[in-house]
Amino acid sequence: MKMILMFIDGIGIGKNDLLNPFMKANIPNWHSFFNNYSVFEADASLGVTGLPQSATGQTSIYTGKNAPKAVGRHISARPTATLAEMVNNDNIFKILIDRGYSVTFVNVYSKDYLDEVGKNPKGMLKPSVTTLLNISAALPFRTVEDYKNGNGVYHDITGEALREKGYDVPVITPEKAADNLYQISRNYDFTLFEFFVSDLAGHSQNMDRAVSILERLDRFVGSLVKQMDLNKEVFVIVSDHGNIEDLSIPTHTMNPVPVFFITNTKTFPKNKITAITDILPAVLDFFPKKNRLKHIPSKSG
Repeated sequence: MKMILMFIDGIGIGKNDLLNPFMKANIPNWHSFFNNYSVFEADASLGVTGLPQSATGQTSIYTGKNAPKAVGRHISARPTATLAEMVNNDNIFKILIDRGYSVTFVNVYSKDYLDEVGKNPKGMLKPSVTTLLNISAALPFRTVEDYKNGNGVYHDITGEALREKGYDVPVITPEKAADNLYQISRNYDFTLFEFFVSDLAGHSQNMDRAVSILERLDRFVGSLVKQMDLNKEVFVIVSDHGNIEDLSIPTHTMNPVPVFFITNTKTFPKNKITAITDILPAVLDFFPKKNRLKHIPSKSG
């Protein structure tokens, strides 16, 4: 069994109105996922007052624990020391590796960022939740050189943001990025990709930008699924909180988030996932502990 999990920051299930870019964007693949595969509406507030936020939401997704309840509030951006400890102690990467599976994080990082995090992990550029996942599991990070070689995917899919930062790299199509991701995933049991441009678009309240990003995303996920053998493979899409689906406000929303399990290998009952803390147990259903047979030396004659 191989699984690709795509985390999309800031995507909720909104109203069918003119302030929802999902209603304006040309996103046939996204609509097809809703119609043909298991999709759940997951609560992101987790019983804690206030708007759901990224640090606590992502910690909850990747640990299966109610992070906002543990710290008493929703926390945005980078994880606090308490959240970092939760992630470091127990998370999806460490659990899967302990069960005998291979894991990789395909997102590309700049060397400058990795150097700064290494020097000052509690500074302004302290690690995100997904960065902490990789660090806690002692896995290598992918760099700009990996991107150039097709061995990593930048968080905006196309690499335009890398060019804007001054890196001499090619801008690629969403279809090419999907192909790169799929080829990387063939070497691992579990592959994670994070896309957070959607959250930035939601905060901007710019409809044209939001529609463009959703259409780029749709081309990417559509091309990826076309390459996958859904009788043997699983594509999971998750989010941490709503945002881009309601451009009437610059903040996150209280809307539930969509959780997709795109596969023909397993179906779940409708109540399998009702909150973002249910995502990790559902993922682990596809990865039982492997039997590790001890070598018994043969008796000599």
